[in-house]
Amino acid sequence: MSHINISLNGEQANCAPNTSVLAFLTAQGVIQDISQDGTAVAKNGSILAKPLWGDSHLQHNDKLDVFTLVAGG
Repeated sequence: MSHINISLNGEQANCAPNTSVLAFLTAQGVIQDISQDGTAVAKNGSILAKPLWGDSHLQHNDKLDVFTLVAGG
């Protein structure tokens, strides 16, 4: 399989097998760098600790939800 399907915030996307969460989110333009504050990622319904983004690899049909805190009032 040359590409796998991923759900990113409810939208379909694809990437190469075994792409890390960090590499995928960077390629999608969702994050610019891992030190970005206020961003959380859930993989298949479970929050993924930021230090694991580079070590957690995507599999076919994984679901990612990205949450960004927005300040305001």
